[in-house]
Amino acid sequence: MNLAGICQELIESLGLTRSPVALSFLDQPPKGVDTIEAAVPSACTFWTKAEQGLFFARAKSHQNCPIGAVTMGFPISAQTRSNLETFVSQMYNVSYLGLEEIKNIPRVEVVSTGILYGPLSIFPVQPDLVMVWTNGQQAMILQETLGTVYWNTAQQSLVSGRPTCAALALAINEGLPKVSLGCTGMRTFTEVSNEYLLVALPGGKLETLSEHMRRTVKANEQMSTFYQAHKSTFSDP
Repeated sequence: MNLAGICQELIESLGLTRSPVALSFLDQPPKGVDTIEAAVPSACTFWTKAEQGLFFARAKSHQNCPIGAVTMGFPISAQTRSNLETFVSQMYNVSYLGLEEIKNIPRVEVVSTGILYGPLSIFPVQPDLVMVWTNGQQAMILQETLGTVYWNTAQQSLVSGRPTCAALALAINEGLPKVSLGCTGMRTFTEVSNEYLLVALPGGKLETLSEHMRRTVKANEQMSTFYQAHKSTFSDP
């Protein structure tokens, strides 16, 4: 699969301002890829770092973010479990999250001991997931491209909020693209600005993405011309 070509198609067709990144759940890094051992405050910290180059992060490197470690499907240590209780208590005390919600937060079903992160354009293996930062219009075109906004199908789009990493788990587990509005934690740790939404694309959707996207973009351009002509026939109210 030509991942570099797919990446370029995404950037050019959608007019992206941030390059897509890819993830694969693996037990060992590919040859020549460095493993990050440094502690980070959250699992999503790796998302923006992945724009800069390839690296492998073991499960233990995700443990400082108990919610993220759970969502990524990693076993958690006793210390992480204690931190999870602290996080949940804070969320509950400020009415950010209900106690019953915690057990229902999605978890990645793929079993691995780490994650390979990096730019989609140079990713060395088949991605399990591709992350695309979009505005609302770009997210709409992606959803149209992938068929999750059609009214004649049960595969409707799901837009989620907190935690943002839940969208990754849902996309991988269900094999369908998911959109996240972006939670406070993600905004804090990644410093991704508020105008961006996150679209999580399952790796299995990449094969036919370019062809379908070109058709979708062309259809939107044609409808824009049609709507502009219709609009021009009316005077300002």
